[in-house]
Amino acid sequence: MTICAEVRAPQLVYPEHSHDFHELVIITKGAGQHILNDVPTNLTQNYICYISPRDRHLYEQVDHLYLTNILYKKNILSYSPLLKHVLPKDGNDQAGWYICSETMKRVSILLSEIEQESQQPSVDSRIMTEALFQQLVVAISRGRLTAKSNDLVDNAILKIIDWIQTNYVENICMNDISDRFQISSRTLSRKIKQMTNLSFNNYVHRVRINHAINLLKYSDASITDIAFEVGYQDSNYFSTKFKRFTNKTPSEFR
Repeated sequence: MTICAEVRAPQLVYPEHSHDFHELVIITKGAGQHILNDVPTNLTQNYICYISPRDRHLYEQVDHLYLTNILYKKNILSYSPLLKHVLPKDGNDQAGWYICSETMKRVSILLSEIEQESQQPSVDSRIMTEALFQQLVVAISRGRLTAKSNDLVDNAILKIIDWIQTNYVENICMNDISDRFQISSRTLSRKIKQMTNLSFNNYVHRVRINHAINLLKYSDASITDIAFEVGYQDSNYFSTKFKRFTNKTPSEFR
């Protein structure tokens, strides 16, 4: 098959691997950690990740993580030359991004249609699958969201998640975040819980702990230094939170 869809509901912990096809990973629910070429990313709803045949990646720390993998063989894919402007490119520094909520509604429909069509062996189903794939690629390109976007309140939660993942070292207070993004604390708390299955504070801890995991694995920094580097002022408090999320102390994990 040129294109196929693999639904993971849920996605389990999966060891590091690579493959000879290109892949778009669309997160539809839950949370987890994705490590792409040794770089960790916190996965949440509405996140898109691009993986090329040159990449290696794994999943860990998953929490009710649901996703759909769109696998495609770029070298035999039939598509308009114009599509190269929106297809993810190898070597791009930003291999992942969020899409807005309205786009996700359209993407969810396309994913379902691609899954159905790609399972049929007929020529017309293959043509339809490729046509749907082109629509998908254009949709996730148009709906790309960053913390600098000027979207309305419905997408504020995505901007906040994006901001936390970049600024997790800062002293993060829900009231300050509510003021910054002009969203009520109550709405922020409810939507964070809805998208990540974690409270606001626990989501911040999770982002920090996931980055700490990477440092414990791939650096020689002391546990105290790692605690400060991911936003904790007290290494004992860091160790307590680390054990809560991993069931191991930082020393045991290392």
